[in-house]
Amino acid sequence: MNNLRQLFIDQLVKKGADPASLPGMLRALSKILSANPEIDTATANEKLCYLGWNEIQMDYHILQLALAYFESEEPAASERFSQNEGRRQAMRLRELTTSPVAMGEA
Repeated sequence: MNNLRQLFIDQLVKKGADPASLPGMLRALSKILSANPEIDTATANEKLCYLGWNEIQMDYHILQLALAYFESEEPAASERFSQNEGRRQAMRLRELTTSPVAMGEA
């Protein structure tokens, strides 16, 4: 999970995000994605710009990294990003494939 966070932050900084303003941007992005996990990049960028975060333009890959990061951040938080059934099924599949038995720890 920590590697995912670092990868996500590195990509945001490469796109031009100011590291000092990342906590605020991440809060705004989290709220945008929790309201609509299936949002497209153009709409996400519009909403971020409307909120004053003009410094970066998100692309598809960063948006997917954001979803993965926010889903993995807290166990309870994943429900916010699992609004549709397809996303819920993917979350359940991830939980099944990362169990101790699947990891060879049993």
